[in-house]
Parts: sequence; C-alpha cells; structure tokens
Amino acid sequence: MTTDARAVRVPARAPRWVVPLVKTVLAVTDVVLTVVSFMLAFYLRHHDLIIHRTPSGDWTWSREFAPYVLLLPLVIPIRLLLLRYYDLYRIRGEFSFVEDLARVFRATAIGSLLIVAATFMYRGGVTYRTFSYSRAVFLFDFLLALASIGLVRMLLRGGQVLVRRRGINLIPTLIVGRGPEAVLCIQEMRARPELGYRVIGIVDNGSLEALAGSSFEGVPVIGNLRSLPEVIRDSGANEVIISDPNVPGEALFDVMIQTGRRRGVEFRIAPTLLNCLPSKTEIDQVGSLPMVTLFRSPLSSSARVLKRGSDLTPVLALARNWTAASETA
Repeated sequence: MTTDARAVRVPARAPRWVVPLVKTVLAVTDVVLTVVSFMLAFYLRHHDLIIHRTPSGDWTWSREFAPYVLLLPLVIPIRLLLLRYYDLYRIRGEFSFVEDLARVFRATAIGSLLIVAATFMYRGGVTYRTFSYSRAVFLFDFLLALASIGLVRMLLRGGQVLVRRRGINLIPTLIVGRGPEAVLCIQEMRARPELGYRVIGIVDNGSLEALAGSSFEGVPVIGNLRSLPEVIRDSGANEVIISDPNVPGEALFDVMIQTGRRRGVEFRIAPTLLNCLPSKTEIDQVGSLPMVTLFRSPLSSSARVLKRGSDLTPVLALARNWTAASETA
C-alpha cells in the first residue's frame, strides 16, 4: 500500500515571489556596491571631491571625477555579468562558504581585468581621449568590490542557514530506490537541513503490487518508477535523486522526457549509474554525498556572449598596445 503523492506536499514553503525578490534585491545591492566601491576607490587615490555644488546651487560631478563617471556604464554591467556567470545569484540548493568566496574572487578579479582593458580601449569616448586614468583606482576598486560583495554573500548564506534550520523553503525531494544509497541520502538530509533539501517521498523501482511496506526510513513510499511523472506533479517535488543502481537507463530517460524542463525539476543520479549517463552531466555534491546532475542547462545567451568577450578582450588589448608601440617607434 503506497501513500498518495498529494499527501506529502509541503505547505510550509516560502511564497513563489520571495526567491525572485531576494535575487532582485541582491542584484540592486551589487549595483550599489559597485558604484560606491568605484567612487571610494577614486577618493582613496586622489583625495578629491566627487561631487560639488555649482554657484547656481546645483550638485554635479567634480571636474576630477568626471572622466571616471563615463566608465560607470562599463563597470556596472561587467560586474553584474561576471557575478551571474559565476552563479553567485543562485539561492536554491546546497552552497559552500569557501566556494562562494572563491567565486566572488574570480568574478571580481576577472571583472577588474575586463574593466581595465575596456577603460584603456575606450578612454572616455571622445571627450577624454587623452586623459590618463590612474591604475591605483582600479586596484582599490577591485579590493573594495571583493570585500563588500564577499561580505554580502556571506551574510546572505548565513541567513539561509538560519532559515533552513527552521525548515523553511527546503527543496521537496524524491528518492528513487530503497537501498543503502537511499538510506545515506535520507540520513544526510535529515541531519543537515542547511543543505536545503527535504525528502518527502520514496519512489520504488518495482511494481506497485510488489511494494512491501508503506514507508522506508520513516519516509512514505508514494509510487514506482513508471508512475514517477505523475508522482512529481502531485507531490510538487523539485528534485529527484536516483539511488537505485538497477534503474534501467531507458526508463529513466523516458521519465525525464515526460516530466520536461518546464516544471523546474532537477534529476540527480548516484555514481553507481555511470553506465547510463548522457553527455550533458555535471559532478556535484550534496553534503558528503557525491551526485551527478543530469541535463544541466547550458550557458545562457548572455553568459556565452560574456565568455566570448572575455576571451577576445585580452587579445584586442594586446593588439592595441602593439599598434601604439609601433606608431611610437
């Protein structure tokens, strides 16, 4: 006798608008930190006013900072795109404080290199074509952006840990199989709710008539592999972990095709099933448990453009410097 999949739905989840709102606030915060870091870097280098009051009483940018103002339309999108590229706006699932800090470092370091390259190629358009930008400003900007953005990410992750330990907004997860791997998954996710997962049901790799018992390790059995698409829909699950090494690869892929990507369901597979892995996979980890993510979406269009731009920018900068050196010679 199995449990109805509708009965395991988890009502105590945050509203759907919470996660998009948090991401939006995080992006706006990054914009503010980017602008403030750039302005503070200028002040630390030159100790000049950034804004001043005109005789008519209006506030405007100071003459010294005016050439740097024209760089902000380059600085802001570069920072945001690099943070997005390194997946620093992902809130769902497991995270690591150390890994997040490493990603922030890579994003800010590469972003600063792109900003420097773009600055000395652009040079403020026509108005400040002969202006010499201070390299120390970009160094201070990198350090300030690294510290501020890293601090915000650590505060965000600390808040997520507190929220998840209260059982709020955990990802509803199904586990396929009732073997030792399933036991490890259940125990790990119960012991560490900060991972962000809640096991709501077990899907057995067998016929419904052959199922023995209505629960496994205290988790209700809500169906079998053949009924998995309906179980996912009825239970509201967002993650499916395949822990049974005897799951047929063809049956698994059929289930994934029937489920589709529009539901936002991710499939993870235990390493014992490496014989049926497709090409688009990603090795991941949930706590101490190794996982393989199936059919992870490729780079978005903006990420591909950014990647190609980051590949070409150093080449263009070197070509420009070589041309300038040749003309001087």
